[in-house]
Amino acid sequence: SVKVRAAEEGDEDIAEVYQGLIRQIAQRGIQAFKTAFKFAVKSGWGCLLVDHDYVDDVSLDQDIILREIKNPFSVLLDPIIQAQHVQEARFGFMFEDMERKEFERLYPDAESYPGESDFTTTGNMDSWVSEDFVRVADYFRIVNEERTLVQLSDGRVLDLEEVQPVRDELNLQGITLGKTRKIQKRKLERFKISGMEILEEVECVGRFIPLVPMFGKTSNINGRYITRGIVRKAKDAQRLYNYSRSVAVEVTALTPKQPYFVTPAMIKGHESKWKNMMVSNDPVLQFNFDQGQKPYRESPAQGSPGLLQDAQFAAEDIKATTGIFDANIGQQGQETSGVAIGRRQFQGEMSNFEYQDQLVDSMELAGRIMIDMIPAVYDTERTIRIIGEDEREETISVNKTLMDAQTGTFVKTMDLNAGSYDIKIASGPSFTTRKQETAEQLSSMISQNPAMSQLVGDILFQNLDLVGGDEAIKRLRSAGVKAGIIEPNQEEAVALQSQIQASKQLEQQAAQLELALKQAEVSTERAEAIERESKAAMNTVKTAVEQMKLAEAQEDLESKQIAQMRLRQSVGLPVI
Repeated sequence: SVKVRAAEEGDEDIAEVYQGLIRQIAQRGIQAFKTAFKFAVKSGWGCLLVDHDYVDDVSLDQDIILREIKNPFSVLLDPIIQAQHVQEARFGFMFEDMERKEFERLYPDAESYPGESDFTTTGNMDSWVSEDFVRVADYFRIVNEERTLVQLSDGRVLDLEEVQPVRDELNLQGITLGKTRKIQKRKLERFKISGMEILEEVECVGRFIPLVPMFGKTSNINGRYITRGIVRKAKDAQRLYNYSRSVAVEVTALTPKQPYFVTPAMIKGHESKWKNMMVSNDPVLQFNFDQGQKPYRESPAQGSPGLLQDAQFAAEDIKATTGIFDANIGQQGQETSGVAIGRRQFQGEMSNFEYQDQLVDSMELAGRIMIDMIPAVYDTERTIRIIGEDEREETISVNKTLMDAQTGTFVKTMDLNAGSYDIKIASGPSFTTRKQETAEQLSSMISQNPAMSQLVGDILFQNLDLVGGDEAIKRLRSAGVKAGIIEPNQEEAVALQSQIQASKQLEQQAAQLELALKQAEVSTERAEAIERESKAAMNTVKTAVEQMKLAEAQEDLESKQIAQMRLRQSVGLPVI
C-alpha cells in the first residue's frame, strides 16, 4: 500500500491527497507494472515510463500516466544505476523502430537516410536506419542549473532570483537577507532523436529520469552487477527434460508396427483384406489353418524406462531451481495437510522474495517521481479524482483560491505546491485480500457466537462485495445505533439527532392536538349548557307570553262584562 508522509512544511491533509492521487495513477497504469514485473521475473529486466500528457484534445490540463514498455530491451539507462541509487541516473534512452512511411509523415523535414556530409556513415548506422525502418529514440538527460539559495531574517530559505524582484518590499517589512549557498539544481530535458539529428524537444517536468527499471535477482561479482530472471538457473534442467521427452517420443515413433507371421496358405483367398487390415475397420479378419497353425505376431519392443525417469527428475529439478512447487500453483502435491501445504508455499515465496522486493523498490521509485511531478502537472485550480485506502474513489478540488474573511487576503486551499513529501510502499496482502480474510474470520466468529452479529454484522457486510450490501450495512447500523450497541459516526449522529428532534416535534404536535381536542370537548359541553339555558329561557319567555295573553284575554272578557252590565243598567235591565 502507498503511504505518503509530509516532510518539510508539508501538510498531512495534502499528503492524503498526494497518496490518493498516486493510487489513482497507479490503478490506471497497473498494466505497466504487470508487464515490467513479468519481464523482470522472466529475464531479470523490466521497465516502465512515468509520463504526463493532456487530459484530452480540448483541455490544457494534464495528467500523470504510467506507460507500458513492451520491450524492456529497447531501454538503455545510465550505468551509474548499478553502483548508486536508480534515481541518480543522468541519462536514458527509449528506442522505437518506426516504419519509414510513418517517420516521413511525422517528420517530413527530417533526414531519413544517412549522408556523407554529417559523418553518419562513418559509424555503425545499421541498427538506426534500414530500407523499411528508421530508429527513433526518446533521449532523457539531467542538466544542472546553478542556483543561489538565500536565508531571510524570518527563517525562510528562497531562491535568490525569486527574492531580487521583491527585495524593496521585504526591506519595508524589516526582512533582510542572510547567508547564501550555491547549489546545482537538477532539471530534466527530453528530446526525440534519430541517428542523424534531434527531431524535436519534448515538454517534460521533474528532476529525475522517468524511466523506472525493475530488476530480477541481482549479484555483484567482482564489481560487476549481474541481474537474472527465474529462467536462467532452470535452463539445464529444462534442456534435459526436453531431451528426455523428445527421445522418448522418437523411440515410440520409430518403433515399427509389429507384422503378422503367416504362410501363403493361411491368407489364400483373403489377400486383399490382409493388405488393407491397417486402414480397414472391418471387425472380421479371415484366415486358413495351415498344418493346424494360425497367423501370429510378436510383442512390440518396450520404450526405455530410463528416459521417463530422466524426464521426471528434470521436472523436479526445475521446481527446485525456480523455487516454485506444486503447492505454489495450486496443484496437488505430496503435502496433504493444510500446514504442510502452507509451509511448502512459504518455501516458494521465500526463495523468490527478491522479485517482490524489486517490485516494491520500483513502485517506490515511480511514486517518488510522481511526487516530484505532481506540483508541476497539477498546478492549476481543478478537480481531481483520488482513491482511498478502501479503494473508494472520490473527487476533490485542489489549488482553489479563497479570500480570508478576517485578513482580506487571498489564500490557496489544498495547494499541491506547498511543502515537500516522501513516499513509502508497504508490501503485504492487497486490500481485497485483507477484506476476504476479515470476512472469513468474522463469519467464523459469528457462527460460533450468533449474538456477535449485532455487534459486527455491519463490518462483515463491509468486507463482502455483495449486491445490495450497502443497504444491508445501512439497516444494520441504523438498528445498532438506535439500540445503543453501535457508536454512531458523524453522519449517523446528525441523522439520529434529526430523528430525535422530529420525534419530539411529533410528540409536541400530538400533545397540542390532544389539548385542542379536550378544549373542543369543553367548548362543546359549554355550548350545550348554553343551548339548554337558552331553551329554558325561551320556554320561560313563552310561558310568560302565554300568561300575558291569558291575562289580556281575561282583562278583555272582564271589560266586556263590565260594559255589558253598564249597558243593561242604562236601559233599566237587571244586572246578571
